[in-house]
Amino acid sequence: MKNIFLILCTVLIASCSIDRAGLLDKQESGDLNEALVFSSALYTKQFLTDIYRRLPYGWDDNVYLDAATDDGEARPWWGWVNQIHTGAWNPTSVPDKLKRWSDYYAAIRACNLFLSKIDNVPVDAEQYMSSEEVRTRMKYEAVCLRALFYADLVRYYGGVPIITKVLDRDSPELFTPRANLQQMKEFIIADCDSAAAYLPSKQLSADYHRVGASVAKAIKARLLLELASPLFNSTESGPLSPWSWGNYDANRWKEAADAAKDLIDYKDPITGKLVSDLVYLTTTDPNYLNARNSYPGSLKAMGFYSVFVTRVNSEILLSFSRKGATTNELDKWQLPGSMQTEGDKSYTEPTYNYAAAFETKDGYPVYLTDDDGQYIIDPATNEFAINPKANFNPQKPYDNRDSRFYHSIWYQGSKFSNVTFEAWRAADGSYGRDYQVGYAHTGLFLRKFMDPKNISTGSNNPGVLSGGTSHCFPLFRLAEFVLGAAEALNEFLPDGADRSEVIAQMDKIRLRADMPDVKTTALRNGWNTTDKAAMRKFIRNERRVELAFEEHRFFDIRRWKIGEKTQRSAYVHDVLKDKTNNTFTYTIKLWERRIYESRHNLLPIPQTEVNNNPNMVQNPGW
Repeated sequence: MKNIFLILCTVLIASCSIDRAGLLDKQESGDLNEALVFSSALYTKQFLTDIYRRLPYGWDDNVYLDAATDDGEARPWWGWVNQIHTGAWNPTSVPDKLKRWSDYYAAIRACNLFLSKIDNVPVDAEQYMSSEEVRTRMKYEAVCLRALFYADLVRYYGGVPIITKVLDRDSPELFTPRANLQQMKEFIIADCDSAAAYLPSKQLSADYHRVGASVAKAIKARLLLELASPLFNSTESGPLSPWSWGNYDANRWKEAADAAKDLIDYKDPITGKLVSDLVYLTTTDPNYLNARNSYPGSLKAMGFYSVFVTRVNSEILLSFSRKGATTNELDKWQLPGSMQTEGDKSYTEPTYNYAAAFETKDGYPVYLTDDDGQYIIDPATNEFAINPKANFNPQKPYDNRDSRFYHSIWYQGSKFSNVTFEAWRAADGSYGRDYQVGYAHTGLFLRKFMDPKNISTGSNNPGVLSGGTSHCFPLFRLAEFVLGAAEALNEFLPDGADRSEVIAQMDKIRLRADMPDVKTTALRNGWNTTDKAAMRKFIRNERRVELAFEEHRFFDIRRWKIGEKTQRSAYVHDVLKDKTNNTFTYTIKLWERRIYESRHNLLPIPQTEVNNNPNMVQNPGW
């Protein structure tokens, strides 16, 4: 009987939470299955757990979302990336990675079903739902998850239909129009606030990967920053609608700053301690990352590295840990094929656009950029114009950089275990073992999320990876909201105003990276910390460096409305080896021209939804 029960539960979960048919447009698979599942505390818990599997995560198909931005490139057979780069997509042909509509509405449907049943599920002292307290916690987990999925839909599409109950084929709510931004804000914040009131501040132990009150606060803070940004908060997009507020209001930035600060300062009501804090890990051991791995950065900057290879830490509010507790699967997919027996990999590669964003260790931008962070091209060299204050040698491009550079990128001459990266080519047609032949070749490889301290290549056979680490992909981590608070407050304050609080938030990130503080950086570079535009440029670059490949750049360039400038060209680092004297010449080269139009700032509503719902209005330009 138990096995039959499990099969029925599995069928119901599959039909309710893995529904790709569209906007909740089919009936339940059967009342019997539904009745069985929600008559069991065990299977009710499993149903809720299954909803968590709908959370977005960066390792999907081993290609990161940042590969679809100026920060990255992907292997050529990943069609969804090429679709985005070439602009070859429309409401009937949405790139696979961006097909969030059906996925998220399936998850929302499951949340609504769960919420309609949870109050009547019997408590079972021998199962997870062992008390009324646990029942309440599970209920508000579903509320929080629903808010998360709706907030993510806003990032992709703007306002969407708000559905709060389980629909069948005859439900009139199937024809619900898209909510405007005010309605989306009110609904999502109400869910966040109610979840935060009933959930523990942060779930621990076996429940570490479940949402707590801090996640509810994080969803709210991220949403308010999105809604305060130029994409929505302007007078250019017409009256109040799913894609426009109809006006500009500086107080939206203040709301976003206050929500971020509420999370940053949030203390557990029982212990009185901060729920989350940045990881500041320092070491005096020069071999901390393993004697066989090169690391020219600061030993004081290990906190940034530690966040991504320590499964449980104070900075991550919610993570997706699909890869298992101690594996090297992520490393296998991102390291070049020369370092393993499974052939070519390197599915996501950093561009030189991204590498160029890292300052020197003394806080100088290496290259000159405009106000949107777009690199200025030197007409004499046709390369990025070098900042004369940086004392930067383009033929020693990887020396003396921000320590986060060395935790984020592998480059020519750096080491992984006992293997040195050889990403060069030579005039005679030969090339180094890590030069990508026939594939995207940027001269760089992704190091972020890897743990060279625990993972190595065999001493006798460098093609065999050994060891494992606790990979986790952060869905929400505190650094995002420290930077968000700084950005929002900088935008709220008038130009010329004192920005001490903005500086205080930014200095938390700079201190952890062992970089010069904001005032020192500003003084060295000749700009004033009261200058709103100068601080905006600085904050945006800091966000790019700190949060790269965590699925932020894709949305940031859209909410800032800078895609038409920054997403048109991808650059690589060409390394030419002179075999006669074993020296290298580094050249910045244009790799790819890309298509980006203003309509790409929001995704198109899938055409099937527009066809099926006469009240569904398509996004502008689509």
